[in-house]
Amino acid sequence: MNHTKNFLTANFLTANFLTANFLRAGSLEAAVASARFAQALPAYADEFGQLDISPESWTDVPLLTKEQLIEGVTDAAPYGRRLGADLADIAWVFVAPGPIFMPFTASDIDALAERFAGTFRSCGFTSSDVVDQTTLYNWVIAGTILGKALEKVGATAVPGGSGDTQRHIEVIEGLGVTAILAFPTFLVHLLDTAAAQGRTLPLKRAIVMGELHDPREKDRIQREYGVSVREFYGTADVGPVAAECGVEPGMHLREDVFVEFVNPRTGEPVTGASASEPAELVVTDPVRRAMPIVRLRTGDLVDSVTAEPCACGTATPRIGRIVGRVGDITKVKGMFVVPGSVKSVLLRHRLVTKYQLVVSRDAGRDTLVLRVEGSRPGGWDRILDEVSHTLRVRCESEFVERIEGDAILLDQRTT
Repeated sequence: MNHTKNFLTANFLTANFLTANFLRAGSLEAAVASARFAQALPAYADEFGQLDISPESWTDVPLLTKEQLIEGVTDAAPYGRRLGADLADIAWVFVAPGPIFMPFTASDIDALAERFAGTFRSCGFTSSDVVDQTTLYNWVIAGTILGKALEKVGATAVPGGSGDTQRHIEVIEGLGVTAILAFPTFLVHLLDTAAAQGRTLPLKRAIVMGELHDPREKDRIQREYGVSVREFYGTADVGPVAAECGVEPGMHLREDVFVEFVNPRTGEPVTGASASEPAELVVTDPVRRAMPIVRLRTGDLVDSVTAEPCACGTATPRIGRIVGRVGDITKVKGMFVVPGSVKSVLLRHRLVTKYQLVVSRDAGRDTLVLRVEGSRPGGWDRILDEVSHTLRVRCESEFVERIEGDAILLDQRTT
């Protein structure tokens, strides 16, 4: 078999990354067609040059970053010379942080809504569900596109939006809401708040997205509140990329988004020789035309992927957790450390607090300290042991009144 033609092969040969030949020729061909379309646009033309884009040359196509999208808007507002449709055909424009102005044609939006609808169906939502949609509706794409997707599922959408926990509780009770779309922290807060008021909500299903969290919280929600929780991973640029089936661990990659894994430091495709740390997800939207997205570095790091057959029958591989962001990883005592993974340990023990990992060097030896805002909680030694086990590096700790700035990693080594 010609793997260059039929598969873009990713060989993950470490303990975490298993061999996965998962990108079919059809997906690659669609990605190539999208890149060729994009190459006619000024910004992409500058970046791609005269490259003859084909399945064989795919990895020569330059990677795209959010910084480039932002710089493009600054240099050539509003669309950074990446507009792929006539202005008259632009049906929606959303605003992402940066800012990045995100144009969509009617067909772009319809395709994206169908992609989300497929994800919702795979996560258990049905036409009989009444769904509280709790993400933002203003400026960003989330509320609008999720509402359109729920309409495609045939569910009844309740546009609750973000915040106002008490109002959500009252509406869920009053309407008999059966399902909810939410960030994990809001879902937990909502359910715990209702329980503290002696209320039993009629929710049966939840889909969560968008935050690092302790996966065991899902088990607690199921056990204490009878709510089945599924998770999906996606980006504002291409929509859902992977989703849980609920049968086996992990999130199945979608077939209608082209996904690659690269070394977060070099941008090179992950191979058996280079997969010694979490890999960064790279995505291409095969169908979006108003602003094509080709080989976008998401900045999100995944800790594993498996191509083992799943009992649910879905053929696509499953990725593991999103464990952090590029730029938030470092090497300590020969081990790659992902600071974002500390959060899941703290949440497991109901510790919602600011923290920072501080790396320094003492007499030529690396030291790692977990700096935590606030006072030392009970049982901290056991919690710290869990942190050390998760990071795979022994970690000391210190408690401070306040942590300055937002960095979760402070590397003080000078050599």
